Parts: sequence; structure tokens; C-alpha cells
Amino acid sequence: MSPPAAPASPGASPSPLTVPVATMRALVEGGITRPLAWRLEQLQRLGRLLESAEPAMLDALASDLGRSAMEGGFELAALRQELRHTRRHLAGWMRPRRRPLPLWAWPGQGSVRTEPLGCVLIIGAWNYPFELCLHPLLHALAAGNTAVVKPSELSPAAAALLAELLGRHFEPTVVQVVCGDGAVAARLLERERFDHILFTGGERVGRLVMAAAARHLTPVTLELGGRNPAIVLADADPTITARRLLWGRCLNAGQTCLAPNHVLVAAGLREALVAAFREQSRALYGQDPLASPDLGQLVGAARFARLQGLLAQAREKGQVLLGGRWDEAGRRIEPTVVAIDDPDDDPLLREELFAPILPLLAVADLEEALTLVRRDPKPLALYLFGGGASERERALAGSGSGSLVVNDTVIQGGMAALPFGGIGASGMGAYHGEAGFLTFSHQRSVICRPLRPDPPIRFPPYPGRLGLVRRLMG
Repeated sequence: MSPPAAPASPGASPSPLTVPVATMRALVEGGITRPLAWRLEQLQRLGRLLESAEPAMLDALASDLGRSAMEGGFELAALRQELRHTRRHLAGWMRPRRRPLPLWAWPGQGSVRTEPLGCVLIIGAWNYPFELCLHPLLHALAAGNTAVVKPSELSPAAAALLAELLGRHFEPTVVQVVCGDGAVAARLLERERFDHILFTGGERVGRLVMAAAARHLTPVTLELGGRNPAIVLADADPTITARRLLWGRCLNAGQTCLAPNHVLVAAGLREALVAAFREQSRALYGQDPLASPDLGQLVGAARFARLQGLLAQAREKGQVLLGGRWDEAGRRIEPTVVAIDDPDDDPLLREELFAPILPLLAVADLEEALTLVRRDPKPLALYLFGGGASERERALAGSGSGSLVVNDTVIQGGMAALPFGGIGASGMGAYHGEAGFLTFSHQRSVICRPLRPDPPIRFPPYPGRLGLVRRLMG
């Protein structure tokens, strides 16, 4: 039985929940959520939500992020794909897995069973407001948990719609939505004891979430993003490379945690790649990208003002190779490529840009590129264009990242069969596919032995038995 919640201190803010976490956890502890049928029913409810609400969800994405229907469709398609994959494999994931026992434990059987954790907290992010709330929720329900979902207040239309939809399709004892700002999230972390927390967002807030979770020894999964480098080798195709880099950088106006943050290009290919960027910018977004319906808007006036300042400095220094214009009223920045001469002293390389701005730095070869990659914290993704099997293996051995993608960008976010997560400063833990199911499950070891035979060798008195024990146990 769970320990009772600590009494609230005098003057403490009340919990923002309408159904107590203890009530939601009781559903799990009572065994209600364990059967496959219950879990499949929750996934079916989520599927009906996606089918019935797609137009409203696309409208919310357009309202919050200026997202085109096509880009919004990418987000919802990833959810539907994950849902199909989970339904197909859930019974197999739940099945107990036999494990061999050592000779000295015979006769006996060992197995590993996956069990739900209890009531989990999911704190989503504003840049993909539906996917980053519903994707982990899908795994939490598949693993037999109940969940509290806290969407970001920075995408208000999506947050309000999530609260309405989840309230309509799920009982509040199973899924509960809490809307509000960071103070509301802090109150949840302060007042409630959850059985797991999954947070998507920035490193600074991730540290606060982890510190709050430590008070209750609550395990956490942190998806924090990072400054994802792209390495372009001398034999890469400049046209295809430019197209895929530009698409990955400008998707959702650059506000994608997997987006390439900067490019390390072999010096001999630099001019050809810059020319290809110019050509592909016109092909993808037209002569006037700021008028393109396929280029989204940036969230946050303060962040937009900071990016304006960085671009203005780059223009004064003559660093802008492509683009560099902005629309302040619409909070849009056209696809922009900026030359970097000194990686140690350029503000465009100090942090994750989260904008359609792509710094470009020439390097001598793969080894110099990997040296620069290793100087920074490990990113969520590393992209490599060109080269062959030996270069791929060298990139793997000479770097660390949440994922490595060769000759493409961002697509790993839609791969249901592969785990998605960071390492080091880019996050901890993973979800998507079976990795998501296991993140929200406890893997419980079970050993079953008969009462007989019951050889006396392990029971006192011990004299004279050490040699035999060594032989039996290796």
C-alpha cells in the first residue's frame, strides 16, 4: 500500500487536481488496469479521439504556431502510426519472458513480467503540443497506468482542446488534464507524489523537474533537445543534402528538438552547398519565403526579439549567406544560412536556436568535425551526409548522441520501432515503440521453485562445503 500523502503546510496552495492522485493510483493497485482488454480499450478511445478531432487539432496548430495543414498532418500521422504499432505488439510486450536459472537453482523457473507503475505525470511542450502529450500518454496507458497530463500554456489553443478532448474520451480517474502556467506545474510537483514523470522541454526546467522528483524518489524521463550538429562530407550530394537540411531546419519554423542546429561542412564543398541552399530555398518556399504558407511562425515575442538581435548582428558582420529577413508582425523569419568563422566566439553557436537559422562552419575533414562535436554536450541527434560505411562507423565511435541519422534529418521522430531519447544534457530515458512501454512499466523478476528437492548445502552448519559451493557457482 502507498504511504499516505504528507499533510499540506499552512498556507500551501491547493492541488490543481480534481481527482486525487491516490484515487487514480488505486485503480492500478486494484488490478483494474492490468488486463490486455482494459489497455486496448484505452488505446481505442485515443484512436477515436484522433479520428474525430483532426480538423479541430489542425486549426489549433494553425492558431498557436501558424502551422500549415501539411505540417500539422505530420504530427497527427506520427501519433496514428504509433497507435497502430502499439496495438499490434502490445500482447507480445505484455507476455512474461522466460529467463534461464543457474544450475544451482534447478529445478526452477525464472521470468520477467512487466507491471504498471501507478499514476504518472506527463508534462508536454508547446512546439508539438499534441504529439508531446498524447505520444507518451499512449505508452503510459498501454503499460496499464493512469496519467495526469500538463500541456504547455504557450500553445493555448492546443492546451484547451486537449483538456476538452481527453475529458470527453476518458474518465478522470484514468486521464486528467491540468492546464496553466509553470506555477501550476510546480504546484503539481510540490504537492503530489507520482510514480513516474516524463518531461519534454528545455534543460533549465528539466533540472527543476528532476530536483522536485528527487524529493519523492520519483523516476523521470527527460526529453530536452540540444544543439544537433550536421556533418557534411566532401562527397555528399549538395542538392539533396541542402534540401533535407533546409526542410529539417525550417519544419515548424525551426521549432523542432530534432532539427539540425548547425552544419559542419567539408571546406571543399562549402560553396556548392551554399549555392544549393539558395536554390532549394526558392524551390521549397518561393522567391519570398515570408509569404509562403508553408513557413510557420515563432512562439514568444521575447524570443523573437532576441533572434532579431542575433540576425541584425550577423548582417552587420556580413555573415548572412542566405535570407536574413523577418516579419515582426507575423513573427516569421525566412530560411537563413549564416557563415561562422570562429566557433568559440559566435552567439549563434552558444545555444539551441529553435528558429529557421542555420549556422555554417567549414572544417577540414570528418575528424575536425567530430572534435567540434565532442566539445559540446551530447546532442539529441547527429546528422551525417556523405561518406561510406567506414565514415559512419567512425562517426559512431567518435561521438555521442541520442540518435545518428545518415543522409537525412528529423525522420527518426516518426520511427515507432526505434527508441527516442537523449543522452547527457539532451535528456535521459527513451520512449516510442517498446521503449515507451518499458519506460512506463516495472520489470519484475519472478522465480518459482518447488519445495523438493531441498539439498542442505546452502544451510548451516557450513564447514567443509566451500569448495563444492565454488564449483557449483563458478
